[in-house]
Amino acid sequence: MDLNLDKLRKLRLTTEKLNSSLSIETSKLMDEYYLKEYLVKLQQHIGAANMKVAASIFIKRYAFLSVIYLYTMTSNNKRLNISFKNVSLETKDSDELWLPCFYFHHLNVQALEGNRQDWRASSIEILFKEHISPILNNLSYVTKLSKLVLWENIAVYIFWLYETVLLEEGISQNVVKRAEEDFQSILSPTSNKLFGDYSENPLARYYKGELGTTSRKRITCCYSHLTNSDKYCTTCPHISKEKN
Repeated sequence: MDLNLDKLRKLRLTTEKLNSSLSIETSKLMDEYYLKEYLVKLQQHIGAANMKVAASIFIKRYAFLSVIYLYTMTSNNKRLNISFKNVSLETKDSDELWLPCFYFHHLNVQALEGNRQDWRASSIEILFKEHISPILNNLSYVTKLSKLVLWENIAVYIFWLYETVLLEEGISQNVVKRAEEDFQSILSPTSNKLFGDYSENPLARYYKGELGTTSRKRITCCYSHLTNSDKYCTTCPHISKEKN
């Protein structure tokens, strides 16, 4: 398998199946009834002001599936099986911050085959068009939350992965080179169809600055201040406006 499980655990992969009220098979997230039921539980758990806030915080946490998947793609030239039936979201009821992890029923991978550019494009499409976009569409439909917020909640963690995690000291130059190429491919204007029915790349609009710029302000607000935390993110646009 050749995966760095210790590293992936730090990126919120788990090999432990939990019996929690906030654990859920990801396939159920595509069912409107189960999704609403889950968001109500989450809203109560994190003290969210409403379902829109719960949906925003949910996708901020769910973004780590993208981090796990893309880290494996770039660092190991491997593709994880992220079909809905293979992944569940696992959490502990006692976790006040609600930092769920991802459990894979079968932690198998597909190795790079053929041309890497084609393989990478296919991998990106599997992640975003086949998995993330359907969930975002369902969340937006159920809660009426703008997909602009949902996509930026995912974007900030993908930027963090490629601007920080995959450039850490000790990572091989081959991985660093792949990281730069993969990041450019993910943000490419011509990659829009890899995300679903989009005329523009839904992640690229949030990327401002050169590679390594890690302190950019968000465009949208994630509403974290409308939960029990009662705090704005450090990159919140509301803070920027107040200063101005």
